[in-house]
Amino acid sequence: MTLPDRIFVIVIESEAGRDPALMPLLSRSDASGNKLTPAFSSMLLATTFLNQAQELGYYVKLDYIFPADGRRVAEDFPEHTIQLDPSPEGFFGSVSGV
Repeated sequence: MTLPDRIFVIVIESEAGRDPALMPLLSRSDASGNKLTPAFSSMLLATTFLNQAQELGYYVKLDYIFPADGRRVAEDFPEHTIQLDPSPEGFFGSVSGV
């Protein structure tokens, strides 16, 4: 999948507090153990995702929304598999192929 040049990822609060060296992204593991991470093509889609997730009962310990370079995201976050513009139901639920 080709990502836009600029994407937005959600950084969550870490248990250890704020550390610029650590950037824990919102993610979940799939059945294979892959870290699935939502990314958004706009800030509006990221905030809409968070709002809808909260309405569905999913609490996200948001720290901030970070703009990332879509061309480098695989290098910057190699342990994450990016899902572009997922719905909250698709990301948090058990919907496959999202």
